[in-house]
Amino acid sequence: MVTKYSRAIKTLSIAGFLILVLIMVASFTVYILPKFGWRVDNLCSDSMNPELNVGDLVVTHTVEAETVEVGDIIVFYSNDAHENLVSHRVINIERNPSLSFITKGDAYDTSDPFVIPTRNLVGKVYLNVPLLGYLVAFIKTTPGFLVTLIVPGLIILVVCMKSLRYTIIKKAKSTP
Repeated sequence: MVTKYSRAIKTLSIAGFLILVLIMVASFTVYILPKFGWRVDNLCSDSMNPELNVGDLVVTHTVEAETVEVGDIIVFYSNDAHENLVSHRVINIERNPSLSFITKGDAYDTSDPFVIPTRNLVGKVYLNVPLLGYLVAFIKTTPGFLVTLIVPGLIILVVCMKSLRYTIIKKAKSTP
């Protein structure tokens, strides 16, 4: 006999399992997508407000510098000594003496005070998801890796083993 209680437990179990799988998929994409030229990052500045905001998840892909157009949002290494990543919009492209980009944050009135050489280009922004960047920032830490990949994997393994054990015992009892 199936009771409301047992249905609720089964529903919660399925929901918990799906949440664990989703967390593992998120972690997997953060660690595997870079192998295929994609970056998944957390935006740390409001310089692209209102298009991009602090805490947004930003997905970029490597591109040939020649394919970048005015209006594209690109990610590049800044010219400072810290080599910070910056996401700004291309407002002009210079081709003399070599290809380089003039960029500007949407929140600013003036262009960046430096020119971006093609060697600093990381990629072009293809997708942003509001607020999920905080999750990405956490996943990229050691505790985040453990919480989002190892722990859910162990939980799923234990649940599967428990279910397998239950099935084996049930089958053994029913066999004469």
